[in-house]
Amino acid sequence: MLGPVSTRQLAVVAMAGQVNFVAAWILGGLLQPGYSTADQTVSELFARTADYPLVLWIGLAGLAPSYLATAAILRRALGGRGRVAVALFVVAAPLVIIVLVSPLDCMTNTGAACAARVDAGAVSAAHELHNLAAVALQLLLVATPVAVAVAVRGTRLAPWALGFGVLGVVTVLVVGVYPGRDGYGIAQRATFGFVNLWVSAIAVAALAGIRVPDRVEAR
Repeated sequence: MLGPVSTRQLAVVAMAGQVNFVAAWILGGLLQPGYSTADQTVSELFARTADYPLVLWIGLAGLAPSYLATAAILRRALGGRGRVAVALFVVAAPLVIIVLVSPLDCMTNTGAACAARVDAGAVSAAHELHNLAAVALQLLLVATPVAVAVAVRGTRLAPWALGFGVLGVVTVLVVGVYPGRDGYGIAQRATFGFVNLWVSAIAVAALAGIRVPDRVEAR
């Protein structure tokens, strides 16, 4: 019978899921003929018309346990005061599953036919669900540093968490400016980079045994 999962094990799962995802979209982009990392979205590597959708599917699949492990780390570190941050990461996991089971109909930035379908609204419900779930997931994850900052307010860790929150909002705003423009792929990956960095920071803090103080120590 398996024993209780240690915080160190949770941290490894959390970080491994993020590394796995980055490796998947890098490898998928290299394998897909004509794919432009600079201009195309990561989701296009998982479209029904992609040559190697399984590569990104595996990368995405690793995010669900990564977010659940992060939630468990925060629950142990913050207790009841971290319930909002924990809930946000828990909800992120099923959103990943929704993205997994609803791939895009086609690679929207590689052909006029697909782009025309999207512009005309002639896409499947799965295509629409993919986009909705992906946006909801990103907004949810951007909110997690703010929730952590509130949970640790009055400690030396609060400014760090809030800083991550500001960084996340900036990346989302940048992506909002870029749809349909050259360089959108880079802008989108900036939002993923924020999440990769944030989750990894939590995992590293757990591995390092950093504890959340009850209040700011007097100088």
